[in-house]
Amino acid sequence: MKKVIYSLLFACAVMLSSCEAYTDIQPKGMNLLSTTNELEMLLNAEIMITSSDMREVAADVIYGADNIPTLLSNPAMTRHKILVSLDDSQMDLLGELTASDGDYTSWYRCIGRIANPVLLQVDAAEGPESVKKQLKAEALTIRAYFHWLLVNKFAKAYNPATAATDPGIPYIKEDWDLTVPSEKLSVQKVYENIIQDINDAISLNALPSVNINLMRMNKAAAYAVKALALMSMQDYTQAASAAKEALAENGNILNYNTSTTMMQGVIMGGRYPVIFRQELKCPEDYFYIYDKEIQYAMTPETIAFFEPGHACASKIANFNLMFDNIMDYGAIMLGLPGYKITYDMTSGWNQSGLKSTHMYLILAECAIHEGEYDTAMEYLDQLRVNRIDPAQYAPLKGTVSTEEDAILYLKKTSHGECLFSIYNFIQKKRWNELDNFKQSWHRDIFGTPYSIEPGSPLWIFPFPMNAVSLNPNLLPHNYKAAK
Repeated sequence: MKKVIYSLLFACAVMLSSCEAYTDIQPKGMNLLSTTNELEMLLNAEIMITSSDMREVAADVIYGADNIPTLLSNPAMTRHKILVSLDDSQMDLLGELTASDGDYTSWYRCIGRIANPVLLQVDAAEGPESVKKQLKAEALTIRAYFHWLLVNKFAKAYNPATAATDPGIPYIKEDWDLTVPSEKLSVQKVYENIIQDINDAISLNALPSVNINLMRMNKAAAYAVKALALMSMQDYTQAASAAKEALAENGNILNYNTSTTMMQGVIMGGRYPVIFRQELKCPEDYFYIYDKEIQYAMTPETIAFFEPGHACASKIANFNLMFDNIMDYGAIMLGLPGYKITYDMTSGWNQSGLKSTHMYLILAECAIHEGEYDTAMEYLDQLRVNRIDPAQYAPLKGTVSTEEDAILYLKKTSHGECLFSIYNFIQKKRWNELDNFKQSWHRDIFGTPYSIEPGSPLWIFPFPMNAVSLNPNLLPHNYKAAK
């Protein structure tokens, strides 16, 4: 019965505020969402998002089941070929080939079907005032977070000198008239809205310290969203303050050296210890989004950038382990011998959610910007000791005296923390705006080098055609303004 009621309410919310398709259908059934209990069912929605193209453009992995040498040698241009070859001369074609975008649809759906219906109805709903405040705070945090994700994929990284004129994305609020196509805001205006929403959420003082479940926002998650947004805006003092607030609520770090489960081979029946991040129960997760770590081929350059003994390089569940290391799955499926291809159907890697570990990286980078290298390395060591084999681990604190070395270790630690998520793309894109951090990223496939440069328009994905056709205000694509 509860599931039936939830389905009916969710259907009403779809009609109430659909951001994935800019239709002229008038919302109906608004009065059905009339109590806090009903509105809370929207917040209990399971969010499942698979985001692969940002990870490919970051040059870390190759995704899918295409034979890569065949894909690259074929004169026919496809979306996947552009992403694998990092060919930013084909941006206009990439836009034409992007009929839809799962991230765009899913992230705006979370805003339009979860956050905004709650914010529209909560004040008039029947229920305790304390519950109304909590629901409003959660909805504001969701709206801020998913707009932060959207602006990081579809617009230029925040640059204080140009953000006021750089084209951004629509910021959809609960009072948006569905009959009017939404307008793109500048990058600066998008971030001003994000900060306003998250400050409003925090000021309500109603978010729980412990999530109702890990798919619901809590106090740590709100401060984490604020820290990420401020970091994007290069406001390192306030970003560090927000990150510390988040860690004061939850500073847990899972030890990948000891949190393992056994993967069994299907040919010889061998058993291999692999990292285990329990879905919805991993202590370092603030906000969890469902996905599976499967079919991502780590390039040799990706493996080489790990520190020696890092669990994410040596203990990630993969197809070769499943085949007892007898068969080379990379050669069989992708035509790439020796590539390690992930296959983890047990763990929850939280590819586009929020984690405590992001906050340690923020604090480390903020310390580097202040020239406090020992402090920065101390934050990195708190992550590294839980990731690197004890036999190979050595603390960094007290060993780093130059900005160049500090940045290198930050990038290596961030690489290990963020590889199995969209955050490597977001980090590298943000670093492109910082002279001492920006760099090119490379992969070599059978002797042919491919790279993405700091100024490449590929860091800005085109809007999907199905959204553009319904909302002409999205044109021109934001990558055009970055050329």
